[in-house]
Amino acid sequence: MSNTILERLHHLSGYVANYAEDHKKAFVSSCAVVTALVACLPRVLQDYRIYMSYGENGSPLTIRGWLVSTVILRSLSFSDLFSTNMYERSDDKRTWLDESWPRKARDSRPTLGPHPAPQRQLNQIPSEASKKDLKDRFYALAKKNEKLVQLKPSFFEKQTESMFLSDRVQASQIAADTAREIAHVHSTGDHSVHVTLSPQDCKKVIEAGWGQRHPLDGVKTLKYMLGAMISQQYILLYAPRNPEEISVVLDVVKASIGYMTESREVQGLDRVSS
Repeated sequence: MSNTILERLHHLSGYVANYAEDHKKAFVSSCAVVTALVACLPRVLQDYRIYMSYGENGSPLTIRGWLVSTVILRSLSFSDLFSTNMYERSDDKRTWLDESWPRKARDSRPTLGPHPAPQRQLNQIPSEASKKDLKDRFYALAKKNEKLVQLKPSFFEKQTESMFLSDRVQASQIAADTAREIAHVHSTGDHSVHVTLSPQDCKKVIEAGWGQRHPLDGVKTLKYMLGAMISQQYILLYAPRNPEEISVVLDVVKASIGYMTESREVQGLDRVSS
């Protein structure tokens, strides 16, 4: 009888010891997870604050919008935003930018936010006067070419007026893929500009330091998600900070109109110097 009791006590003590050891491992694991989360929390919060700082755009300024951009879209994006190899290999050698463009290279590239969408600058933001001048001249350029383009709310940005092909202009394949949208100013934020250019003009703009590629360009999954895809010739032009830079950027917008409408009759604006 006493032996049976001793055996049961022995089994019970073993069970208690094993239970304590198992819970010790779980406790240590939990502590490790909590420590990792606490260590990452400042970076996560900073990433969220940057996302919310972009201003109204085509991506909702909500936790859900931030998660979609941070988790899903980042997984689809690429990082080599200055490569021009694909443009060099293109059989399309047409260009709409003058041989003399640009008059000079941009002095430096701005820092961009870490999110693929929206694609925005974090520094080198223009003054309010330069922002207004850019928008006024962008819309004036559209009006001067109203036989080729029209202004409508941007398909991609939602919050700003964009240049689209006029209804009377037949869309090329690239124009059809981008919902006929040509160019838009990010007028609720940094005032950078998105355009679609010929392959050779893309190469010129990137190598001269006036812009870069979009991290989601050429991702076909977006066409199923959004109804349109971002072309590999969809270029971000850095926000212009003075009249001279505005003229340089509008030269590129004019080239975008020409390429997307397949026209050599695009009317430009008079240049404004500083």
